Amino acid sequence: MTDDLELRGSVAAQLIAMSVPGGRLHTSAGDNTSVLYAGEIERFAFRKRVIADYLDRESPPRDGCSAVVTAGAPGAGKTTALTHFRGDDLTGFRVLDPDIIKDQLIEQAVRDGIYDDILATPLADGHPVAPRELAALVHHESTQLIDQIRRICTSRRENIVIEGTLSWKGLPPRLAAELTEADYRSIEVIAIDADRHTCHEQALSRWWSGRRRWVEGTDALGGRFTPPAAIDICYSDTESSLCTAHALELEELAAATIGTSRVAVLRRNTTGELDITFERVHPNNE
Repeated sequence: MTDDLELRGSVAAQLIAMSVPGGRLHTSAGDNTSVLYAGEIERFAFRKRVIADYLDRESPPRDGCSAVVTAGAPGAGKTTALTHFRGDDLTGFRVLDPDIIKDQLIEQAVRDGIYDDILATPLADGHPVAPRELAALVHHESTQLIDQIRRICTSRRENIVIEGTLSWKGLPPRLAAELTEADYRSIEVIAIDADRHTCHEQALSRWWSGRRRWVEGTDALGGRFTPPAAIDICYSDTESSLCTAHALELEELAAATIGTSRVAVLRRNTTGELDITFERVHPNNE
């Protein structure tokens, strides 16, 4: 176990070094896909197919006008918390997950061979960089695509789950305005609040498990590596994340223009169970 943790740390250190500004795996590297394919007609057609394929995955009822938004730093456990908190209540909702888009972009990048030099880079475990470890290089393009998909879905007034960190301070007012303009009637914001150390460890564990499956040949893409810096930007001087603060802001903004709003902040207790540490509902009918 100790040897495996040491090996994990060695491989992670190599990927971290490649993820710093100016590194090959930084989100704003000069050959990230949003730059590399800029203006290409073939890429425009490909992006249209990605959007169409995503929309064809599900057929939620239109005019549902309900939105669920997740918030939390990478590694906080948002998907698990959402399942625990809402369970089967999300039947009839379209889940907007940027990671699904990232996988499609990575698969295309592998087919195109644009990152063959990176994928040939040997790491400390004796294996090269895995495809999903290229995720930073498709981050900007995947964000653009999921934003387009979300706008299509809100124009249809579909019931949607907007998965993400909510780490960007400009997103709460943008989402509140977008949902208001589309005449959404309810919004629920679910924030999973985890301390920085927990997020670092859970992100590492999730990535390493995926990488090991890739090495064993049971996962074609491997694990998605999250550099510590991508988690650290979600925190200021406190152990409560900025994502949680933005979740509260989003609900407060939405309460002014959307009929029903709710925000719940979840945190794991010492036994690992999820507790609601804060909840606010509008209108408050008590």
